[in-house]
Amino acid sequence: MVSLADRVAQCVIDRYLKLPKRGKPTAKGTDSVKEEWTVLAGFVIEDTGTNELECVSLGTGLKCQHRQQLSRFGDSVHDSHAEVIARRALLVYLLDQLCNENSIFTKTTLPRQLDTKYKLHLYTSQCPCGDAAIGPLHATLDTDHLPQAKRRRTEHSDSVIANRIVRGHQGFDSLVTLRLKPGRADSIPTMSMSCSDKIARWNALGVQGSLLALLVLPIYISSIVVGDLFDHSSIDRALNQRVSSALDSKLMPDGYKANECAVLPTSVEFER
Repeated sequence: MVSLADRVAQCVIDRYLKLPKRGKPTAKGTDSVKEEWTVLAGFVIEDTGTNELECVSLGTGLKCQHRQQLSRFGDSVHDSHAEVIARRALLVYLLDQLCNENSIFTKTTLPRQLDTKYKLHLYTSQCPCGDAAIGPLHATLDTDHLPQAKRRRTEHSDSVIANRIVRGHQGFDSLVTLRLKPGRADSIPTMSMSCSDKIARWNALGVQGSLLALLVLPIYISSIVVGDLFDHSSIDRALNQRVSSALDSKLMPDGYKANECAVLPTSVEFER
């Protein structure tokens, strides 16, 4: 029997494969190995009554704009990581559902609520960047064989602890830490928080964002399905434990809670 995690992953991948080739990673020359690669993420709605799954949004991407690229008019997307793009598309879907008679929301007065028969799942083909990925990345990195310059960039420093906000791949021994994208120390810093930090925020405030929060009660992720670099303890610590240890659901406004999503691995591979 196919697990829910594998079904969720396959649902997103199947939807991705139906999209046109434009913008997808390509192989150049006669070599069959892809020279380009990407990360895929998507949100899936599960109808628990029928066990049907529907991929309602997806996104791919690895990039984000550094400080020198930001528009002073606010008309550019700062963060194009797959999870963030998928969530932006999810907001469009949720807005459309509010105008749909046969929607996923209960037919009540505002604020409306997600029907209890529906669950929201997040799939990502690679462990979310930031705190969730520190354990898996550290396990695959042997700093003893790195050049001295690179070793200095990956080792822990006093300033990392003092600031509590670090670059993605710095301070591997500093856990439960807010991290900025991108992880590479030789790249220009950005003002975008890591995907781990953003998903942790969704576990506290919901995925609907501030605008939709005026119309619907918080919508929480039931599970996150992760492909590459899966480490249950690291992901659970970064997305769930950080939130539950910092917030008391009893003291939060009505509808809000310190959500704990299930952390699930998948054997379905995404050919990036």
